[in-house]
Amino acid sequence: MDLVHDILLNYYFLAFVSAWIISIVMKALLHSWRNRKKFHMIDGFQNGGMPSSHTAIVTALTFAVLFKTSFSDLFFICTVFSLIVITDAIRIRNNVGLQGEKINELLKEFNEAPIKVVYGHSAVQVICGAILGLACAFIFKIVLF
Repeated sequence: MDLVHDILLNYYFLAFVSAWIISIVMKALLHSWRNRKKFHMIDGFQNGGMPSSHTAIVTALTFAVLFKTSFSDLFFICTVFSLIVITDAIRIRNNVGLQGEKINELLKEFNEAPIKVVYGHSAVQVICGAILGLACAFIFKIVLF
């Protein structure tokens, strides 16, 4: 029972889980509002969308480490991995979306069903994810720790 207690009250765990849950709920709400359809939580788990969940999670962890350890080696390691994830969210996944478009053009020539094309995040979606992650790390640092 102490293990569960220690995990559930761990600052790093609370920062990243709260950022993840809030980003998924926000994404589902915005998807529902934008498409004028009923709210479904599963929409929050789709790739892409506002805010970037991956960015929110890695930013929450990175800032939690910063707030707890200052400019430690661990903070710089987290920063490097966060930048890799954020770059992937914007650049690489956008290229995959463009490739999906080209594949669909080829499939159309052969009268085949198109594949679903998903793009990476826009800069605004990533910035909103970063702000959310920062806010979660900051709030838990101020309120609980």
